[in-house]
Amino acid sequence: MTILLTGVSSGIGATTAQLLLERGHRVWGSVRKAGDADQLALHPAFRALIMDVSDRSSIKCAINKIKASGDPLHAVINNAGIAVSGPLETIAEADYRKQFDVNVFGTLAVCQEALPLLHAARESGADNVKIINVSSVSGYVTAPFTSLYSASKFAVEALTDGLRRELIPFGIDVLSVAPGPVKTPIWQKAKTQTKAFIGTRYADILPRLGPYTEAAEAGGVEPITVAEAILDMLEREQPRPDRLVMNGGWKLRIIRLLSKRRQDKIFLKNMVSNKRY
Repeated sequence: MTILLTGVSSGIGATTAQLLLERGHRVWGSVRKAGDADQLALHPAFRALIMDVSDRSSIKCAINKIKASGDPLHAVINNAGIAVSGPLETIAEADYRKQFDVNVFGTLAVCQEALPLLHAARESGADNVKIINVSSVSGYVTAPFTSLYSASKFAVEALTDGLRRELIPFGIDVLSVAPGPVKTPIWQKAKTQTKAFIGTRYADILPRLGPYTEAAEAGGVEPITVAEAILDMLEREQPRPDRLVMNGGWKLRIIRLLSKRRQDKIFLKNMVSNKRY
């Protein structure tokens, strides 16, 4: 299969790209800066694309390169994303707009630009054509101070379900994989997102922010676990359309069944004890 995978510079994206290549797939991997995919570029079946998912012209240019190669495009994996954290009361407008520009509007834009190639592959006889959106456990439940990230991932889940239902008549499957905490550099970035806390009524959260993110990372899964789930969804003929990948996923399933007030108490208690879920 020939696959477009966004955000391959590190973490889940880089690990997934490597696994796909090892399994004999061809990968077009997107990065924002030249050199971010040097290690992957050593593989003959990998092609790097300089692409910013929040820039429509950048996406069009990348898709045109795939089209010009003559390779059919069988799958798109929308992995590129950012996590903006902070109190909703104080977070900057530029930050919350960027959160949606990348995670939601960027995901949709990549789908829209790539779909003509996916339709072409399907019409030429390919029988396993898919879009896989990397969502998050935060698209299932909302923890305090990651509400914007959560909102963006709830939106990704909605886009996934809606697009799948619209594309069923055309034989293109649309799926989501929702990782819980994953041991990636995103947690180091989270520790530095203190701007919305400093000098506000939420400043007392700052001493707990480091231990909270460290505890979440320590309990997370390795990127290869998510990559293997993506590979399975990609290659399986009819996988379940949504897949949660996290340690202790049963706890989350129970939390989702509880009343909102009960969920409130659990999240506040977890925040005090430096637990995420």
